[in-house]
Amino acid sequence: MTTSGVGLILLLAGMAYASDLDAVKAEPDPNKRAELAADQADRDLDAARTAWQAGDWDKTQAALNQVKEAAELAGASLQQTDKQQQPRNNRHYKTVEMKLRNLIRRVDAFRLEVDYDQRDTVNQVETRLQDLHDKILDAVMTKRRKNE
Repeated sequence: MTTSGVGLILLLAGMAYASDLDAVKAEPDPNKRAELAADQADRDLDAARTAWQAGDWDKTQAALNQVKEAAELAGASLQQTDKQQQPRNNRHYKTVEMKLRNLIRRVDAFRLEVDYDQRDTVNQVETRLQDLHDKILDAVMTKRRKNE
């Protein structure tokens, strides 16, 4: 087995370990924490969809709040890496940006599935995700002045 194969197995085991947001918060590396938080947000959206299909709106709302919290953790973790190096040189920014973009698309599709009177909650989550995505994209696309 090659080292990349072993690394992949360890990565998958690490992702399985990060089954909740507390485990993600415990990750000391802000780059990895950002990616794990984005993955956790994706899993929380799956949980929200499952709860909604089961007819449990309270669990759906709780899962949607967890989606938002996980995405905010991803953004905050990337800001911590920003202090160490420029976002333009950090591949994790692009990875998290793509994961959030995909998550926004999934949340939008979920918004269309839920009842009209329940869409406001999903809209709030989608708006917050879009704001985070835009901040991350802006950090990557803008150049920093040398004296900053």
